[in-house]
Amino acid sequence: MARIAYVDHSYHRTTQSTNFLRDMLRRRGHEVEDFWDEAWRGGKAVEWSAVQGHDIVIMFQSYCPPGTAAFRQVHPNVIYIPMLDQFGIWQGPMQMQAQFWAPFQGSKVLNFSSALHCLATGFGIVSHWARYYQSAEPSVPSSAPGLRGFLWLRREDQINWTLVRRLIEGTRFDGFHLHIAGDPGAPEPRLPDAADVAFHNITTSTWFKDRSELTALIDRANVYFAPRMEEGIGQSFLEAMARGKCVVAPNHGTMNEYILPGVNGLLYDRDAPRPLDFSNVSGMGVLARESVVAGHGQWLAAEEGILDFVLTPSERLYVGKYQHAFAAESPIAPAARPASAPIESANLTEVLRAIARRYTWLQAARPLWYPILKVARRVRHTLSRP
Repeated sequence: MARIAYVDHSYHRTTQSTNFLRDMLRRRGHEVEDFWDEAWRGGKAVEWSAVQGHDIVIMFQSYCPPGTAAFRQVHPNVIYIPMLDQFGIWQGPMQMQAQFWAPFQGSKVLNFSSALHCLATGFGIVSHWARYYQSAEPSVPSSAPGLRGFLWLRREDQINWTLVRRLIEGTRFDGFHLHIAGDPGAPEPRLPDAADVAFHNITTSTWFKDRSELTALIDRANVYFAPRMEEGIGQSFLEAMARGKCVVAPNHGTMNEYILPGVNGLLYDRDAPRPLDFSNVSGMGVLARESVVAGHGQWLAAEEGILDFVLTPSERLYVGKYQHAFAAESPIAPAARPASAPIESANLTEVLRAIARRYTWLQAARPLWYPILKVARRVRHTLSRP
């Protein structure tokens, strides 16, 4: 059995949203040692020296870079698990992605988002994609009639009452509950005015010591508004779907990887929100739960493939696929070439690329030197014309 170092974002220690993978590994007899990264809140980061002696190193969102080297150069089996929400794709085009992915070239990426799977593959990194579904909870229909909404105000700067009010415009909810418990660093929420409170019969709550109290509030609702613009996996909205709720979410990942609008939930455009149709909430809730039941079966069937991916050394998965040239390899130190041999322009390009991969400061300065390089190429091309 393998000895696995499991590096994880310490906030997940509270939410327990990443336990499903470590539990699967332990259930199959592997030794999993947890390492919690506190750097995100000014605490101690996990050092590479603490995990490098394990057979396998899994890094869930947080990671511990091994100096200037790529992980493949210092360990034969490293798996990185990115979360879609850490990239903020919904905010616009992502910059300098090549620099971010460079340390993982030659290693492995396990993705729970199809969008990130495509992104990692595009950078020449072996990626395995699986769609996670938790087990379906017993269906608990709302005991009260009519429309009853639930919103966890986690990120005032993303999903707030002003936005939700626009989505439900023209529809009266018989009850609406706001759970006021922001994420670390989130702005204070702006609460509904007295007229909205009276019209939609709005109630509020804050943190509960016992999670079952929060679950009971969600069970009273039949419409669940996803609390964030983007999710890593989306355990909270998946749990709502599993309990037969109609989930209302922005048309971003990972929600739009699970929800088919008008069938098992509702999606909307965050930049141009319009009133939604809530006339078939009960039907969409039924299909939401059925999709989780079917999806969980697919997840269980996918466990063997995930385990095989985790246990297989990185090098085997790159055979016949992508070949990455690391700092110690031929582009920088071409041993077979005689000292007097001319360097072809294509080989020179590879040398420059390898140097850029090795020195992160050179990657960061790319906006300064790359335009000059483009001009030089054009000049060379012009001069080479007959």
